[in-house]
Amino acid sequence: MNNENIKTGYKIICLNMASFSRPFTYGGIEYKLNQKVYPRKGCGPLCVFDTLEDVKNFSDFFIYDNAVRIFKCKYEESEEDKIWDYFHEISLSDLPYGTKLADWVELTEEIKL
Repeated sequence: MNNENIKTGYKIICLNMASFSRPFTYGGIEYKLNQKVYPRKGCGPLCVFDTLEDVKNFSDFFIYDNAVRIFKCKYEESEEDKIWDYFHEISLSDLPYGTKLADWVELTEEIKL
């Protein structure tokens, strides 16, 4: 692990601390505060947002409907240029603006907007 690859970003998750965009059957995972979380076997990498502004631009509806939680996080930047699960593959260029890819994510602090 190279410390230059450790970044700070923001993660949107469900109220129950599960993946926001993927159910468990598609490789979704459960996040825990102050613990590194890795993609499930056969899936990867994880997605985070670069800035809080990117989070707001993507998720205004979900934020104000209290449907999600937002956390500041640390992550190891992935060298991959796509994400995948058991059934799909999506290029980074097709993901929301500000998305960064991560080999692991560690939630550090909940953010209230």
